[in-house]
Amino acid sequence: MWFCEYKYPEELALTFMSSNLVGGMFQRIEKLRKNAFASMIVYGENNNNQIAGVWIWKGHDLVFPMCSDWTTDYESYSWKKLNPEDESDRKLVNQFLLWEGDLNGKQFNSGKIFK
Repeated sequence: MWFCEYKYPEELALTFMSSNLVGGMFQRIEKLRKNAFASMIVYGENNNNQIAGVWIWKGHDLVFPMCSDWTTDYESYSWKKLNPEDESDRKLVNQFLLWEGDLNGKQFNSGKIFK
């Protein structure tokens, strides 16, 4: 399990454009679809938003470096490996699967599932 957060939130403008950024990423990693699951969320409002997500796939390492096509968007996110035994990590995963809560004070705006 991995948590990702967009590195450049100051560059994000309208929330629908942030959501389109996530959709574009999902299109570029289409071949990963049968081996991965993700819940990506846009938090906040226009001109003050952030993208973050929780990813699950086979194996323990980041999968994106395995294919050069997959690294296009991956490098724009900071990645943190989650520990399923850690209570705070489990709460974070639940928050993303249920599309609830906030991120750094920014409320849920929209979400996309990769499966």
